[in-house]
Formats: sequence, C-alpha cells, structure tokens
Amino acid sequence: MDKTYKRFTVRGISDKPECDVCGKKNLKLTIVIEDEAGELLHYGSDCASRTLRQDYQGKRHPISREAAISMGRSAKRGDSFARLSQQVTA
Repeated sequence: MDKTYKRFTVRGISDKPECDVCGKKNLKLTIVIEDEAGELLHYGSDCASRTLRQDYQGKRHPISREAAISMGRSAKRGDSFARLSQQVTA
C-alpha cells in the first residue's frame, strides 16, 4: 500500500481570531500554514497540531500544540525548518 502525504509549510503566526479549519472564534493567535497549492490558511493551535505530523521511529505522530506555536514563532522570525506532512486518505 503506497502512502501519499499532503505537504504543509508553517509560515508564521497571526493575530487573526478565527480558525479557517474548524471555525472556532476568539483565538489569541493562529498559525499560518501554506498548503501544496500555495494557499495560506490560519489554523488554531489544536487544528495545527492535528494537521502537522512528524516521523518518529517509523511512525507518523501529530506534533504538540506547543510545538506548533513554537514553529509559527520561529517562521515569523525567519528561521527555517523541515516541511511537515499529513497522510491523504482516499
């Protein structure tokens, strides 16, 4: 079985108070994530942690909320990091 993954790149953080994924409002910050098509979306920390995954010991795991926020802050400062992905289920 061939696994296909969507690629995402964290581009920074924003003060936009609404998550584009789940619609939750009154957020303190959102994480700006670029998808493969180049579209920028604003994710709340919970949605970002579920969307972004990393490889660990041969398995793919969601990152923590704190890691997602940290990646957003690092990207805003201009630091580079690896692209993360999510498995596409067909």
